[in-house]
Amino acid sequence: MNDDTKIKCPYCGTFVDKTEESCPLCSAPLKPTKPAKQQSKLLAPTAIAALVCGILSISLSSAIIPGFILSGIGKKKAQEGYDAIAANPDTYIGEGMLNAARITSKVGLILSIVWIPIVILYTIFYIWALNY
Repeated sequence: MNDDTKIKCPYCGTFVDKTEESCPLCSAPLKPTKPAKQQSKLLAPTAIAALVCGILSISLSSAIIPGFILSGIGKKKAQEGYDAIAANPDTYIGEGMLNAARITSKVGLILSIVWIPIVILYTIFYIWALNY
């Protein structure tokens, strides 16, 4: 047996000629199969910006105006990301991140709206307390 022309089957241990594609005894493949090359997809262009704006709109909702502005920007950027995915579904991914961005933007908007009467009441009581 010449070791240069034979290889050992990794499944059954039979010595097989190197030119064989599979083992004649157990039919196991002898040459590793190459996986199909997958094309990697890109994250939607505005997904990260939309999510950051949504999170900041929640964080800055007590300042009201920045909460409104960042909420609007987050929702707009999320829609741009959805549009990019719809135009090129084979190129872009990131629907989950865009969903999170849209939700955090809506929560930031709601919190900004909730803070308006709180700030008004606080201002009224503060002015009232200064007068007494």
